[in-house]
Amino acid sequence: MALVLRPELDEERQAAVLTRYRQVIERHGGSIEEPNVWGKRRLAYEIKDQNEGIYIFVPFKAESTANAELDRLLRIDENVLRHLVVIRPRPNPPKPTPMPDAAGPRAEGARGGPVPAGERQSPGLPVRRSELAAAQAAQPQQSEPAADADEPEETPSPAEQEPTQE
Repeated sequence: MALVLRPELDEERQAAVLTRYRQVIERHGGSIEEPNVWGKRRLAYEIKDQNEGIYIFVPFKAESTANAELDRLLRIDENVLRHLVVIRPRPNPPKPTPMPDAAGPRAEGARGGPVPAGERQSPGLPVRRSELAAAQAAQPQQSEPAADADEPEETPSPAEQEPTQE
């Protein structure tokens, strides 16, 4: 939570404002960390006839219901010029990467099918030449693709055609 308080507040009144919001957070099952007080700074633009404000950043953890209550109370507090409550997303735990099968050079791919050793999806893993050769030997040899039905057959130009005798 970021707060910009009125510049004329002394330290006791600043502490009283922080105590009030600490109680709201704790009432909603949260905890508050040590506030980071930046002190009096010049505002980028005038807010409520003030050119300066006291900046305080308060990191906290609480249920989502605390955000609505904090927002409601901060809007009506005369000592607060501006406020911002930021919700940080929870970090996702890393997904385990599948290990290659011990039975052969193939590992399971993302779609569940076998993936040749030369096409592993984990970058940075070295591929042994023997594994690559075994994977290539295990793949059936592919012949030249047949002409597609969509493609027209090439016809020789009139200059290339053999003259016909009539």
